[in-house]
Amino acid sequence: MNLPLSGVRIVEMGQLIAIPHAIKLLGDMGAEIIRIESCARLDNYRTHSLYENSGDGRYWDRAANFYEQNRNKYSLTLELNDPDCMDALRELVSVSDIFAENFTPRVMRNFGLEYGDLRRIKPDIIMVSSTGYGYTGPWADYGAIGYTTEATSGLSHISGYKDGAPVLPEIPYADYTAAEHTAFAIMAALAYRARTGKGQFIDISQSETLTSTIPEAIMDYTVNGRIGERIGNQDAMMSPHGCYPCAGDDRWIAIAVSTDEQWHALCETLERPAWLADARFTDAPSRWKNRDALDALLCEATAAHEQYALMNALQAKGVPAGAVLDGKGLLFNPHLKERGFYEVAEHHASTGIPPLPYTGRPWKFSKTPGGLRAAAPTLGQHNRFILSDMMGTPAAQVEAMEARGAIGTAPPNPSKPRTVSIEEQLRRGQIIAWDADYRENLARHYPL
Repeated sequence: MNLPLSGVRIVEMGQLIAIPHAIKLLGDMGAEIIRIESCARLDNYRTHSLYENSGDGRYWDRAANFYEQNRNKYSLTLELNDPDCMDALRELVSVSDIFAENFTPRVMRNFGLEYGDLRRIKPDIIMVSSTGYGYTGPWADYGAIGYTTEATSGLSHISGYKDGAPVLPEIPYADYTAAEHTAFAIMAALAYRARTGKGQFIDISQSETLTSTIPEAIMDYTVNGRIGERIGNQDAMMSPHGCYPCAGDDRWIAIAVSTDEQWHALCETLERPAWLADARFTDAPSRWKNRDALDALLCEATAAHEQYALMNALQAKGVPAGAVLDGKGLLFNPHLKERGFYEVAEHHASTGIPPLPYTGRPWKFSKTPGGLRAAAPTLGQHNRFILSDMMGTPAAQVEAMEARGAIGTAPPNPSKPRTVSIEEQLRRGQIIAWDADYRENLARHYPL
């Protein structure tokens, strides 16, 4: 199938999430992606969340998070302190459309890989730099990780419970926000180049991509001089509004009521007619004023219901409600499965990983849907293909590069990562549950 981005080649020097996730989305739509890696300095995602929690053998080829972010990519290992490797990278840039990275500006400066350097190699190159705080400004060279950018973006200040401290999200949310913005920015730059023949530099500030999605807090101060308090799951106008317990261990439902009609439907569904006669809840302002008392009553009422059954019953009566799904609930969700959201990938035989489902794209194309064509690569899996077959590097030179460790398929001095047993994770409270039959569940729901 001729996918929308067929013929577009991207050289990626990405790590963790921000750039790898963005480029993965473009790879799904047909772009050819050559991922530059280092054996001496592995991507951190190659050493965490290992399949079956085992750090034995070639553990760097069995990391779940790495597989999630790097499908449909080639892996080329280059140690950039080696002249031949740097020459190979520059040659790749000369025949590519996009160069994408998410290191600090200092790293690119030291390697001589800034936009001005790349333009001398390929005048119409599009370079994407995704950094914590942008390529310019007093914070440009500051290191960043998702949790720090979520703090400086303003998200953490508005997240948390009343009278409590700011709360960081469980996942590095800023990385994913930056990735979605990056994919759009690259497409806009490609459209511009198609019209003008000119490339350009795309400066992505991960912190700013998140700040741009929470403008209400800024505008409230700009217009009214107010700094709002943290309100947890409550709402500034609606009540009830929040997450309420359901039957079972750690099962919840989200409910949001904005009209009197929805309030009546909620009371009817929960069989609580007395609430309709309660003077504290006669109208929306009254319900909001007495929201704490209402939430306490609602928690008692929902606790007897199964989350899906209650969601369906409320939705049938026009009340916005949604079951709060955990990882297992998401993976086996019938709605997502019917929409084909998860795609099964076969892994390289050397990994010992069976076929597994991965998340797809949050959009559907009617003509050119794209998709998962290959699982993420093992380390250096495509060294010879790219250097010899694609670029025509003499075999003797490639062998010499391998011999001196300039390219490779394993870290020079691998150190088995420390893992914690499932039993110990349960004891510590790091996880709340573990299914011993998860393999059978996967095979039943997602047969190859």
